[in-house]
Formats: sequence, structure tokens, C-alpha cells
Amino acid sequence: MNKLKLALPLCLIFIIVSIAFFPSLKNGFVNWDDDRYVTENAMIKNSSLSGIQNVFSSFHETNYHPLSLLSYMIEYSFFHYNPFVYHLNNLLLHLCNAALVFWIILLLTSNIPVSFLTAVIFGIHPVHVESVAWISERRDVLYTLFFLGSLVCYLYYKRGRGMKYYLLAVALFILSLLSKAMAVVLPLILLLLDYFLNGSFNKKELAKKIPFLAVSGIFLVIAYLARISAGDIQVQNITVFLLDGLYNTIFSIIFYATKIILPVKLSILYPEYETFNFLFLAAPFIMATLLVLIFLSAKYTKKIIFGSLFFLICLLPVLPLVPSRSSWGSNDRYVYVASIGLLYIVSEGFIWALRRTNTACVHNVRFLRSVIFGISIIVIGTLAVLTWDRCKVWKDSITLWNDVLNKYPGIATAHNSRGAEYLARKEYAKAYADFVTTLSIDQSYYEAYFNLGGLYAVKGNYNEAIKLINKTLQINPGYLKAYYLLSDIYGLTGHPLEVINICKKVIKIKNNDVQAYTGLCSAYGNLGNFQEAILYGEKAIAIDPKSALAHMNLSVSYFYDKKYDAAIKHCNKAIALGFEVSPEFLKELKSCRK
Repeated sequence: MNKLKLALPLCLIFIIVSIAFFPSLKNGFVNWDDDRYVTENAMIKNSSLSGIQNVFSSFHETNYHPLSLLSYMIEYSFFHYNPFVYHLNNLLLHLCNAALVFWIILLLTSNIPVSFLTAVIFGIHPVHVESVAWISERRDVLYTLFFLGSLVCYLYYKRGRGMKYYLLAVALFILSLLSKAMAVVLPLILLLLDYFLNGSFNKKELAKKIPFLAVSGIFLVIAYLARISAGDIQVQNITVFLLDGLYNTIFSIIFYATKIILPVKLSILYPEYETFNFLFLAAPFIMATLLVLIFLSAKYTKKIIFGSLFFLICLLPVLPLVPSRSSWGSNDRYVYVASIGLLYIVSEGFIWALRRTNTACVHNVRFLRSVIFGISIIVIGTLAVLTWDRCKVWKDSITLWNDVLNKYPGIATAHNSRGAEYLARKEYAKAYADFVTTLSIDQSYYEAYFNLGGLYAVKGNYNEAIKLINKTLQINPGYLKAYYLLSDIYGLTGHPLEVINICKKVIKIKNNDVQAYTGLCSAYGNLGNFQEAILYGEKAIAIDPKSALAHMNLSVSYFYDKKYDAAIKHCNKAIALGFEVSPEFLKELKSCRK
């Protein structure tokens, strides 16, 4: 195919998508996982070989996605916490994905208009803003890059380009899985590609999927172990599974399809069964009708079955077939790849309608073509404007949670998260109101008790703060942040024995917790037991050599134990790591050295 013919549509895709997502480049970090993945994630700060090994050998936030974390590590190493860089890289990955969508559809259909329309709608669809404008969702755009790249290589292999493309497809599949576990469905998509290209399967083709299935199986086990470690797998009886899991699955499919076709009231969070009045009740009937129509379409074309199955297969990992600890929920990011299937059907429909005008009356051809072409332009323009506006929602935490609460006022998480941001901004009255509202919606929301305790602690009401933090721990005994805050309060109020008790509880929950060992170092130092303080301080540094506070606490312990060389060494290390040492302590340290 002439490369010049491909250059124009690709350039148009890049320009249109870049314009639609331009506002995202002006956004900052938000308090919805960006702290856990970037701003407060110690893993990305250690770019040494041991740090990289830790990324590849650990679960993070109940998931295994080392390549995504590695991308943050690289960004942090060069740019630290410059949000523009993180947003720019997300957008660049999304642009590459839009180009790959164009490439795949072109390889499948040899139809430039259909490929262009599918890719450009994919690129500017507002339902994808969550995956692109949210820094923490890097794993979505990254896994998709390798996922689609693997499909491209497989299609080249199918065209007889040689075994190297098959091996490259396997390699890219592994990279995709290392970015996000949702890539496990790729072997099924490969079978779907075989069906679309050949219309049937054979044993030889099935045998070629064995390496992909083996890799997929390994990562399914890893994903299962990650969920087990977080206690997220919930075993229920078969009746609950059939009545709850199956019905919710049907509803989820219809819900996601609706958001793709009609992207209104998009939100980072949706209330459970928010469309209960109609869509939830009608979901089985809608699904049955669609299945009949898809089945009937097979007499005329494979395109509708292909697009529908692509959509369904890519959704499989997030459908509530298996009940988990959390209740049913939906997220826009889940349809990032799956949407390609439905958008392909829509694009084929537009181009088919455009070409059907050739059979219309001569006098009406030009008019009908103009109408169909005009509709497509309006659709693209409308989606681009919606995406532009939705990107602005991600400007900061307040705009993000205001957007959720303006659409769905009864979501406890949104009130609590907005309150946490108000607390960080020292807007205490607004924070208090949001935390109280959260608890009025859900009295078991332990994070709201914790945040309210933090608010009282900031205002100096330590007794009330301790009561609320203990309430947090009654509901969730494993919530480490509550122990940390409780330890800080007891440290500030001069209760080192309580600090020691709390830190040792933390170590029982998490043996290598640097913050607990650092707290023990400080507490034993306050008790005058400097040998114990030094012991725990050294353990803290062994866990995290870049902990400035651990080095400073250890320096103080060595100082009062009259080991001045060691005190100076760790003080200098703390300063190098950014710790602001008091001039009085530095003066004492220098005088003792003399």
C-alpha cells in the first residue's frame, strides 16, 4: 500500500487526538491513587539494581505491574514530581495506541476510511480520558501499547512474514502482561482474528496459541496470588454466584456498551446500580435482543460478530463473574481496549451507509453523502469537545471530586477524598463537613474516621483524635496509616512507651516497615535507651538507605551515646537526602567533634 496514502490519515489522527487531550497537559496530581503510585511511592525513588529487582518481585496495590512502576521510576529519576512529564508520556502512549488501532484495522480490512474512523474515534472518545488524563492509570495505556503491538506482529506473521513476527508477538504479549494483567485475554483475541480472516479454526492454528496460553496461565496465577494477598477473593455459594455474579455481569456489559455509544454523565466513580430504574432491570432483555441480532447478522457479515466478541473478550477480566471483597462497580478505564470492537462496528456502519448511497436515486446521492459525512463530522467534533472538557475535570483533586459529586452526590468515597484534599489545603471547615457527610452515608467508612482524627490532631485536640483513630483500627486493624498517626500523636504528647507498643504492632503486620523501625529508634532514644535506639535505627536504614528521617534519628542516638563520628556520618547523610537539621544540633555536633 502506498505509504503516502497512510501518512495523511495518521497525521490527522495525531493532530485531532492531541488537540482533544491538550488540557490534560496542564493538570497536576490528584489524591486518587497518584500518591500510592507516584508522589508517596518509595519504590519509584530507588532506581538502583536492588530497587528494580524489588519492583519486579513485589505486588503493588494488590496488582503485579512492574513495567508501569518502572516507567514512573524513570520519570522520577529525571524529572522528580513534574506532573507535565507524566501527563505528556500518557498522552504520547495514547497517540501510539490510536496509530496501532489504525494499523490493525487496516491489516484486517485494507480499508483506509474504516481504519481512520475507528482510530480517530478511539483516540478522542471521552470514555478514555480516565485512562489518559489519570497519571496512575499509566498501566492502561502502557499495556495497550504492547497488546496492540502483539496483534500487529501476529497479523504480519499470518501474512507469511516469517517466524520472527510470531516470536515478537509473544515477547510483546509478555511485556503487556508485565504492564497490566488485563492482557491475559490476548490468546482469545488471536483466535478471534483467525476467525475473522479465515472464517474457521484448525488444529494447526490452535497449536500456535499454546505459548500464548501458557504465558497467560502463568500471569493469571500471579494475578490470583496478588488478590489473595490482599484478601480480595470472596468465596460464595453457587446460588449467590448465579443470581448475583451472572446478573451483574449482564448489566456491566450493557452499562459499558451504553457509555461507549452515549458517553454522558461519565465519572471516575459510579454508585452501585446507578441506572437501576431502567437499565438494571432491562439489562437481560436488552442482552437477549442484542444476541439475537448479532446471531442473525452472521448470515450477511462477520464484522458485527467480530466487533462484539472483541468487546466482550477484552472485558472478561473485569466482569463481576467471580465475587470479590468489593461490591459491584464500574470504571471507564475498563473499556479502553474493549471499545475498539464496538467502535469498529460503528465505523463500518458509517462507511457502509456512505457507500450505499451509490444505489440511491441519482438526484439524492450527493445529498445523502453530505448528510452522512456531516453526521460523522458532528460525531467526531462532539466527542472531541466532550474529551476536551473532561480532561479539565482532572486538573486537581477538588475539580475531580466536585465532578463526581455534582453527578452522583451520594458517593461516600468522593466526599471522603474531597475532604482529604481540603484537609491538605488547611480548609478545615470544608474538610470536616465532607468527613461528617461520608460517615452519614456509610458509618463503617474507616478512612473517614481516620481523616477526621487527623483533622482533630492538626487542631491540637489529641484526645478526640486518638478516639477516632482507635475507631478506625476497630473497623480495620491492619490500616497502617492509623498506626503511624497514632504513633506521631503519642510521640508529640510525650508517651514513648505507647509509641513503642504501636510500632511493634506495625512490625507484626509488616515486618520490613521502615517507618515503624524509625519510630522505635526515636522512642527508645527519648527513653534514654540509646543502644536499643541505634539497633532499630540501623534496621530502618537497612530497609531503606534513603530514609532521611531514619538517618537523622540514628544520628541523634549516636550523638547522645557519645559516638560522634557515626553521628556526623548519619547527619551528613540526612542533610544530603534533604532533611533540614536544626542549627543548634549542628553546632553541638561540631563542638563535640572538636
